[in-house]
Amino acid sequence: MKTWSCIENCGACCKFDLTDRVGLSDKLSRNDINLIHSMTSKDGWCKHLDRSNMKCLIYDKRPHFCRVTEFTTSFKEYSENGDEFLIDCCKQHISTIYGKKSNEMQNFKMSISKK
Repeated sequence: MKTWSCIENCGACCKFDLTDRVGLSDKLSRNDINLIHSMTSKDGWCKHLDRSNMKCLIYDKRPHFCRVTEFTTSFKEYSENGDEFLIDCCKQHISTIYGKKSNEMQNFKMSISKK
């Protein structure tokens, strides 16, 4: 069984487009949505992402919706499928942002196959 793992130098989850993320509307409060909008640059990337190294500048103080292992517990699909749900979400998001054959996708696939 594959185990989900976040990969270094990716940051795909730091590019926000709420219209692309199905099922978020009932998981986020109005305050969450306002916070996401305030954190999002014009190009769609989080203002708190250091794009030179793809690291979060507020990692220890990031909002709950940026904490994958905390936020995903509110999804029914996670309670039913666990890491497979997380893996599918990451593959979809990485593919949308970087492409199916990107280095980020290759690194992600390698990361989950090692477990």
